Amino acid sequence: MQFKSLCLSLVLSTISFLNFAQLATDSLPDKARPKIGLVLSGGGAKGFAHVGVLKVIDELGIPIDYIAGTSMGGLIGGFYAIGYSAVDIEKMILSQNWENLLSDNVSRKFVPIYEKKDFERYILSFPIKPKGIQLPSGIVGGQNVINLFERLTIEYHDQTDFNKLPIPFLCIATDLETGKAVVLDKGYLPLAMRASMAIPTFFSPVEIDGKLLADGGMINNFPVKELINMGADIIIGVDVQSGVKSKKELKSILDIMNQTVSLMALNNFKDNLKYCDIYIKPKIDEYTVGSFQDADSLIHRGEAIAQTFIPTLLDLKKKYNLEKKKLKAYVPPCDSSTYFIKDVEVNGLNEVSYSLLYGKLNLEMNSNVSLYKLQDGINRVYGSRYFDRVDFQMKGEEEKTLIVNVKERTTKRFNVGLHYDSDNNAAVLLNTTFRNKLKSGSRLSFDLKLAENPRFKTTYTVDNGLKPGLNVEAEFNDSQVDAFEDGKKLASYDFNYLKFDVNTHSIFRESYSFGLGGKIEYYNINSEFTTLDLLDSRDEDYYFTYYAFLNLDSHDKAYYPKTGMSLYGEYKLVTNNGFKLDGMNRPASVAYLKFQKAISVSSAFTVYPKFYGRVVWGKNIPNFYMSYTGGIDQTDYFDIQMPFVGLERMELASINSFVFRADFQYELFRNNYLILKTNAGKLVEDVNDALTQGEWIRGIGLTYSYNSLIGPIEFSLMYSDKKNGISNYVNLGFWF
Repeated sequence: MQFKSLCLSLVLSTISFLNFAQLATDSLPDKARPKIGLVLSGGGAKGFAHVGVLKVIDELGIPIDYIAGTSMGGLIGGFYAIGYSAVDIEKMILSQNWENLLSDNVSRKFVPIYEKKDFERYILSFPIKPKGIQLPSGIVGGQNVINLFERLTIEYHDQTDFNKLPIPFLCIATDLETGKAVVLDKGYLPLAMRASMAIPTFFSPVEIDGKLLADGGMINNFPVKELINMGADIIIGVDVQSGVKSKKELKSILDIMNQTVSLMALNNFKDNLKYCDIYIKPKIDEYTVGSFQDADSLIHRGEAIAQTFIPTLLDLKKKYNLEKKKLKAYVPPCDSSTYFIKDVEVNGLNEVSYSLLYGKLNLEMNSNVSLYKLQDGINRVYGSRYFDRVDFQMKGEEEKTLIVNVKERTTKRFNVGLHYDSDNNAAVLLNTTFRNKLKSGSRLSFDLKLAENPRFKTTYTVDNGLKPGLNVEAEFNDSQVDAFEDGKKLASYDFNYLKFDVNTHSIFRESYSFGLGGKIEYYNINSEFTTLDLLDSRDEDYYFTYYAFLNLDSHDKAYYPKTGMSLYGEYKLVTNNGFKLDGMNRPASVAYLKFQKAISVSSAFTVYPKFYGRVVWGKNIPNFYMSYTGGIDQTDYFDIQMPFVGLERMELASINSFVFRADFQYELFRNNYLILKTNAGKLVEDVNDALTQGEWIRGIGLTYSYNSLIGPIEFSLMYSDKKNGISNYVNLGFWF
C-alpha cells in the first residue's frame, strides 16, 4: 500500500513538474520559438509590391522579429520596423506625388521673388569648380525624398541603434570607393534609408561616417545572411527584382540601369537564396523600376501572390505556435503635430550667413511649432537657392533641439537655356551666376543671349528680406522690330537699348516686393527708311528715369499655373536732364500695370484672366515711350510692349493702351493643354478721353501645348479684326 502511494506521489510530482516547465516555456516565448526574419529586395517602384505581402502577413498575425532590406525594400522595411502597419505604408505611398517627390523641385511660393524669373528658364545647370565646369553627381539630389523620410520618422530621430527599434532593422548600401556592401544598422534612420536607395547617376550618393554610399542593390540586393546574423531562424524573402533580361528586352535607359544592378548583384543573390525558407516573388515582369504611377496595382500584385502562400504561412504559425507581439503602433505625424523647439543648431554653413538661414527658417524659439510651419521653413531655406540640400533632425524628449543640416550650393554655376519662337527665331542663353560676392546673401548674374536679337545683362542683388536690399542692373539689347500699317509689314529697323538701373527694395513672404529706383536709358534706332512715323526727328536719345514699383507673384507654376496671381505695377518720371523733359517744365509720367490670376475651376480646367495697361501723361512724349501693342511672347525686354493675341509683335503704336484678356486652359492629359485665348484692347491717344475716344481691337487664339522637360512646346492659330486671315505662332522652350 505504501509502495502504491509512493508511486502515485511520484507520478503526480512528475506531472506537476511538466506543467510547470510548460508554463515556464509559455512565459518565455522568445526562447521557445524560432525567430522570423523578413528580407525585402530592391527593385525601384516594383518594391511597392512588398506592401501587398506585408498586408497579408499583418492579417495572418505572423510576427516579424527582424527586417533587412535594400533600396526600396529598405525604405518599406524601415517604416515597418518603427511601427507603421502595412495599411499605413500603403496610404502613404498612394498619397504621394511621385513626380515631384523624385525631383528637387520646390514650390514657387518658397522661392524669393527676385529668383522666380530664373526658376524655370534653364535646361542645363552645372557647378563651376576650380577645375572648371563639372557634371553633377546625380540627376536628383534627393531633397524632397530626405524631407519626406525625416517627416515620417520624426519620433525616432533620437534612436541611433536600429537594433533597438520596435523591430530590429538594417539596410544595405554600397561604398563607392571600395565597391563593398555596407550594413547600415545604426546612425540617423532617414539618412540610412536615403543612402540605401541612391541609384547611381539618378540620385546623388550620400556621405555617412566618411563613406560615400549609393544603392545597396549593386552588391547585395537580397541580404539574407545579414538577417541570419541578426538572429533570424526562419527567413521569409520577398523578391521584386526583374532578373537578367535578354538584349531584345533592353529597350530603355531604365531597363539598362536595372540590368546593370542585377548583373552586379547576381552571384550574391544566388548564394543568399539558398538560405531563404519561404521565397515570394510577385508577378510584376511588365512593370519597371520607374513605374511609380502604378503603385496601386503593384501593391495589389504583391497581395495577390502573398495570398497563395497563406496555407504555408498558417502552417508555420501553427507549427511553432506563433503569436504576434502587440507593438506600439506608430501614429504618422500630420501637419498640425506640434513640437516644443528650445534651440536651433546648424551644420554646414561656410559662406552663407546664419542670419540669412535663420530668417528664412522663420521659427520662434521656446515655443510649440507645428510640423507644417517647420516644413515651410525648411522649404524656404532650400528655395533661397543657396543650398543643394537642407534636412533636419529633432533631438530631445519634451524640449527639442532642431538640428538643420545644409550643403551649400556651389557659389558659381553655369546655366544654359534654349528657345525658339516665330517672332524672335532661335536663341541660346548662356548664364553664369555667382553667390555671396562682397556680401552674404548676394547674387551676381551674367546673361548672354546669342540670337538674331542679342542681349547682354548683368545683375547684382542683395536680399535682406524686409530690410532694404539692393539691386543693380546693366543691360544692352539689340533688337529688330518691324513697322506695320493696316496689318502689312512696311519695314524693319534696329532698335538698340542700353540701361543702367539701381533700386532698393524690400521682400515680404517671398512673393511680394516693393521699392524705389532710378535708371539711365539710352535708345538708338537705325533704319534706311526715313519716312516712318515711328521715328522721331532724332534717332537716338538718353533719359533719366525715377520709379517706384510693386511686384507680387504667388503662382504655383511659371507655366500653366492653376493657382495664385501675379501683379506688377510701376510709376515712373521720365526726364532728359534729371529734372524735366525737353520742351516741358516738368517730367513726363508713365504708369504700367500687369495683372494675372489663375482660377482653378476643376483639376483640369483653369480660367486665367489678365489685364495689361499703360498710360503716359505729358506733352512731346518721345516715340521711345509710346505704347506698342501686339505679340504673345512672355519676355519683358521692353516695358513699352503690350502683349496681344492675334497681332504681330509691337504691331500697333499709341500713347496709351489697355488690354483685357482671358485664357481658358484645359489639361487634356498630363502636361498636355488646349488653351483658348481671347482678348480685347483699346488704344487711346488721350487718357482723359478713354471712355469716349480711341480704337477697340479684338483677337482670339487657340493653342495646343505640351509642357516638356525643355519647356513649353506650343502651336497657336490666331485671328484679329486688324488683320486678314489666320496667322500661326510657334514657341519651343523656356522663355528668357
